[in-house]
Amino acid sequence: MLAKSAGQRRSTQRNAWLRKRNRAFHVTIRDVDCRGFDVQRFVDDLVSMHVSMFSFFVGGYVTTYPTVLRYQRVSPYLDGRDLTGEIIAAAHAAGIKVLGMIDLGQIPEEAARDHPDWCSQDEEGRPVVRVPGLYAACPMGGFQRTYVREIVAEILGRYDLDCVKFGGGSFGFSRSVCHCPNCRESFRDETGHALPLRQDWSDPVWRTYTAWRLDHARHRVEELGGIVHDIDPEMPFMGNSVCFGDPEWTVGASLDVESQAAVADAVQVEVQSRARYDEATGEAPWQYLSWPAETARFMTSISDTPIWVVASYFLAWPWRRSAMAPVEQKVYLAQIAANGADPMVNLSGGPPAVHEDPRGFAPIRDLFGYLSENQAYYEGDTSGANVAVVYSMETLFFYGQEQPEKRYVREIRGIEQALHEAHIPFDIISTRVLTDEVLSRYGVLVLPNVACLVEAEADAIRRFAERGGGIVVTHATSLYDAQGIQRESMLLGDLMGVSYTGETRSSMVSPEAGYKQTYMSIVEHHPILEGIVGTHVMPMGGDVCVVEAEDGTRVPLELSAPFIVFPEGFAYPRPPSDAGLARTQGGQASLGPADVTQTGDGTPVAVVRECPGGGRTVYFAGTVGSLFWTVRYPDHGRLIANAVRWAAREALPVIVKGPATLQVSLRSQLATSEHTKRYLVHLINLTGGERFFRELVPLRDVVVGLSRGADSIIGERVQRAYLLSDLAHLPVDVDDSGWWVTIPRIVDYDVLVFEMG
Repeated sequence: MLAKSAGQRRSTQRNAWLRKRNRAFHVTIRDVDCRGFDVQRFVDDLVSMHVSMFSFFVGGYVTTYPTVLRYQRVSPYLDGRDLTGEIIAAAHAAGIKVLGMIDLGQIPEEAARDHPDWCSQDEEGRPVVRVPGLYAACPMGGFQRTYVREIVAEILGRYDLDCVKFGGGSFGFSRSVCHCPNCRESFRDETGHALPLRQDWSDPVWRTYTAWRLDHARHRVEELGGIVHDIDPEMPFMGNSVCFGDPEWTVGASLDVESQAAVADAVQVEVQSRARYDEATGEAPWQYLSWPAETARFMTSISDTPIWVVASYFLAWPWRRSAMAPVEQKVYLAQIAANGADPMVNLSGGPPAVHEDPRGFAPIRDLFGYLSENQAYYEGDTSGANVAVVYSMETLFFYGQEQPEKRYVREIRGIEQALHEAHIPFDIISTRVLTDEVLSRYGVLVLPNVACLVEAEADAIRRFAERGGGIVVTHATSLYDAQGIQRESMLLGDLMGVSYTGETRSSMVSPEAGYKQTYMSIVEHHPILEGIVGTHVMPMGGDVCVVEAEDGTRVPLELSAPFIVFPEGFAYPRPPSDAGLARTQGGQASLGPADVTQTGDGTPVAVVRECPGGGRTVYFAGTVGSLFWTVRYPDHGRLIANAVRWAAREALPVIVKGPATLQVSLRSQLATSEHTKRYLVHLINLTGGERFFRELVPLRDVVVGLSRGADSIIGERVQRAYLLSDLAHLPVDVDDSGWWVTIPRIVDYDVLVFEMG
């Protein structure tokens, strides 16, 4: 499917465990935890929670062994104890794999004093202080590029680790511009420019600087892997990163997790936050409840490298001693396993035996026990989805610019949420894997405002449609190049049957009159409007690319003329030519008696097309995904899901009849001696009321159908169906559309297995 990972190229019996599905903890050992650390109790607790591997702080700014290296900071509570050696020995005796964590993001004070060029520096050349006694390391400095070799050599020379892991700060940049000598000289030598002083996306040098940082962050990962493999060729290495789900970190640190996956033996990706409490504003915005599923779907779709998705045990942010609400913890972590990745729990606040809030361990023990008991149903599984949502790193950075979450990520997540609520399984793939081979897996591609697209990527999408594939596109997709420079026309405009007029405008605000509301006007019936009945309008918001629909297309939705909210007596549309405005002597706009009501202004909002090769396309001129993500108005989600169903010609592999809060993932396994294939429908009940969840409301009589209409299932039949929770056979009803099972009750997480014959 994709380029083989470094781990697959070096596959040996010693590191074959990497290819197995695992259940993991990452334990942040703080200085104070070293005092009286009960190693055997710690390992026994991990065994009781069915943990198969864990990582812990070994070297870097917290060193848990008696190092002889000058610039490693040893915990003051270690008192000469070899805690690293004790933990590794006890874990291996229990059959648990051990990963040694090295965090190079912070430099101890002595190293910063002796080598200020190892530190990130401000515009005045002063080393950047993280906390008293620790300084920010620069990826271009000698601590991360050369001294790290001494650290790795000492650790691997002493200990029988199963993997070396580097923290995200070990190769990512600080959010501000680093003015250290290494950055200044390297940037000038490679680009001919002086470092920019501040973020300014109108400045071409800032775009160049952004690309330069991305390149060097990638190189640092490659160098770290090279150091590990020079010392021990069979030792796996991995880094810690984040996907587009946390754009502040991804863009701020210039992290490219896709490139990491291409060179590392495994990748750890964080989904830590649930809510971020901001004392200054008094607000605590929630992170996406389905962030674990999003990350697992993306990473397992773009890489064959083992993916470990790490979620916090604690309530983030900032309280790291309080456990996450236990009722929410299990369904949060279950999403990772349900989508092909390995769940890892990030534990801070001491080992389980002495943790001040142990309430969160019970749901972890419950889930990990379920995964361990049913491990055979997770090994070698692959996605069974035939819908792919396409993501572009270039769009995140160069189109998202200073507002990547608002300008881009919301559009992706609105699409995701609509598909979740419609129970349509999907993958998330990258523009970097848009090849004929990869796209042959899918029946529909969804491009949520993939603004930055290059010709080769557009050609692959066009060939996909010519082979009969369905395309759903929103807003400015393909209107910009890889550096975020706007084109005159959309690369995919001909495929969608639209011509960009050169204008992108707000759908809600008129410069002349400050109009505050507008709508999508339904101008003709079409299947993308299925179930949206009894109305002629839907709420509209956000920017709209003004396009003209070409011959051979249909336009079921147009933009209405905008109009004011108050006073309500004047709240109706007016002609766009003059908006019914008259000027008073004071120069203020007033509403004259000649105002005429009209429903639309003729601007297409949705354009649908049947392609000559059998494919179908849907183009939404606005940011309908972002609108649904922000407002959650049901019609918007229904519109998105309908567009995908129509583009797929209703050929979706699984049909689920249940509440919108039931998350569904479809996986498959190849033949064994007993059957030709298994289809595994992972069912996660997110019916928990307001977050934090107080309780999970059990779902009853959920109907799941395996469709005969999906190409991958035609010609097969269901031998039997059962839930992994009890293995009891469920009655299977058969009709022309597929095989149907009714599940009496779903509490939190279960897997419905269809065994084919």
